[in-house]
Amino acid sequence: MGEAESLTVSVRRVVFASDDGEFTILDTLDEGSGDDVTVVGALGHLQVGDRAEVQGAWEEHPRFGHQLKASTALPLDPTDREGQVAYLTTLRHIGSVRAEALVRLHGEGVLDAIADDPAGVLGALPGMGERQTEAAVDSWYSSRAVRDLHVQLAPYGLAHLAPKLYARHGADSMRVLHEDPYSLVEIEGVGFTLADRIALATDVPPDSDRRAQAAASYLLSEAEAQGSTHLPSAELSRRAAELLGAPADAALLGSAPGLLVDGDRVYRASTHARELWCAESLRLRAGAEPHVRHEVGPDPGESGLSGEQWEAVRSAFASRLSIITGGPGVGKTVTTRAIVEQARAANARVALCAPTGRAARRLEEATGHGAETIHRMLEWIPGSEPGYGPGRAHPADLVLVDEASMLNLQILEVLLAGIDEAAHLILVGDADQLPPIGAGKPFADLIESGIAPITRLLHIFRQAARSMITTAAHAVNQGHEPELRPGPDQDHDFHFMERPDQGRAVETVTALVAERVPGGLGLDPVRDVQVLAPMYRTAVGIDALNAALQQRLNPDGPAALNDRFRVGDRLIQTRNSHELGLMNGSICFLAEDDPDEAAVVLETDDGQSLVVPYDETGPLRLGYAISVHKAQGCEVPVVVCVCHRSHSRMLTRPLIYTAITRARSSCVLVGERRALALAVGRDDGGRRHSALAERLHG
Repeated sequence: MGEAESLTVSVRRVVFASDDGEFTILDTLDEGSGDDVTVVGALGHLQVGDRAEVQGAWEEHPRFGHQLKASTALPLDPTDREGQVAYLTTLRHIGSVRAEALVRLHGEGVLDAIADDPAGVLGALPGMGERQTEAAVDSWYSSRAVRDLHVQLAPYGLAHLAPKLYARHGADSMRVLHEDPYSLVEIEGVGFTLADRIALATDVPPDSDRRAQAAASYLLSEAEAQGSTHLPSAELSRRAAELLGAPADAALLGSAPGLLVDGDRVYRASTHARELWCAESLRLRAGAEPHVRHEVGPDPGESGLSGEQWEAVRSAFASRLSIITGGPGVGKTVTTRAIVEQARAANARVALCAPTGRAARRLEEATGHGAETIHRMLEWIPGSEPGYGPGRAHPADLVLVDEASMLNLQILEVLLAGIDEAAHLILVGDADQLPPIGAGKPFADLIESGIAPITRLLHIFRQAARSMITTAAHAVNQGHEPELRPGPDQDHDFHFMERPDQGRAVETVTALVAERVPGGLGLDPVRDVQVLAPMYRTAVGIDALNAALQQRLNPDGPAALNDRFRVGDRLIQTRNSHELGLMNGSICFLAEDDPDEAAVVLETDDGQSLVVPYDETGPLRLGYAISVHKAQGCEVPVVVCVCHRSHSRMLTRPLIYTAITRARSSCVLVGERRALALAVGRDDGGRRHSALAERLHG
């Protein structure tokens, strides 16, 4: 990266713009030197014809050459005729002919003339009807509003959020910015601290009720993002005092708009209603008579199932709600297959589903019966109403959900509302894995409540016990450090490599994946291995690991998406995109980059090919290394997981247990034994606040 530079440029062409405005490539003219300059950065607020004062640093791109990476870009009005015409053509119904006419009529002051009387100036153009004039005026105000917002937000380093703020609030954006600056926290990437800086700068008193209530709303949203459905009132007051820098009154905090106080708990009102409804729905289902009339027999007979497995099968038909839980190697898959076979024998309509596509595919392979994601089964695109819901229930008589520990409260609500109230619901999962992403922990709460039949599969079958992965996982789950030497007749498929130095840890991980996997195991180091780590930004975190692994595994891949990636890279989708069929956590591989079509071709991990426009690639990240949370629901041949003290605040027993259980053939932990001991000793069972278990008791 070169020295800092400040240029005044005019935009001649938008080469590429992501839909979130976070990354744009502009072809510009440097007004000072007359040179062509490529400018890249968060420039979604600039269009063809715009002028801007750009500050940034020069960099040399291996594919696109010399370019300026902008840190800020302050919009300026175009002063030359060509720039004014180009800018005016961006307005609705103002083509090049009308833009030329405007400049001819009003000269250099054309933009000031429009600003003084938009409807009068634009409506006076020949052929402009009432509707066209109204659309052109709206377009003018929209354009100016985003520019004005940019100017207002630039001092806080938030200029790139101007298009998002305008998209949310439209013509009210400036009023919202000044009258309700705390609403900025609704925009991704803006926390309370930044919004508070703006609010205090617009004369919101530090001791105002409005500021305290905004803090309360923000803290409840953050608590839900971290897994809680509510906060105890005392906990909310403590957190608010830390955020505000002064004591906060509990009653005032609880009275914030959209919040609700229930005893000593404070909720967002919508989450409170969701928790109550789920509890009532689950209680009714658990207490109802079975709908699928099918007698499976008192004992397993010649089925090959153990007594506890057979009890799970019996419960699936004896109750409309039943739960199966257990760790690796205890026969959950065999039990699931037996339930499906019995349901077929009863001529019951069966629906199998899971929270992720990878888990659904594994369920389908295990049972020989079609399986889908919960979203696809219910025809649900978040943000819109599911296809199956109140008034139109899914027709299945028996619904089995695998990896049910991944269900959060919202997904549970949609699931319960989407299936028939008479349908038998079987939840299968591992209660000792990491809790779900999102608010709530319904699977664990159901087990704690005991309102429905629960089968705990505990027996580790002999074949599974041959794997050190299985025995290591169970040892961790019981609070013991795993054995590192194989027992008699055990496969040595679990290893720990002591690497206290972070640099050496990264080198070891990279060498394991690049050399040991293809050389010793004969597997593809890009497709058959998943590196896991608890955190992103440490010297041995996900970001550093991805950079090192990309350089080692795909050093010569052609640059793609302006060097964001390389062709051949392993990627992960970090946000649901139902239109593309890419869900949060999906692994894919970058097969082609076509700048002429402004699109990339992705190959999904199940072999499908997808063409993805550039402006839909924002949620894609390098996926050689991912978080353990993102790995939930998947199973891969080889897992290499970092377990280092630099990640100590994230290291817990469920995290290490979950990481180990993602491996099918081989698992290697790299880091420090004392970090492993720390994780194993930290159960982390009480960090989520949820009242569902209590409500299930009535």
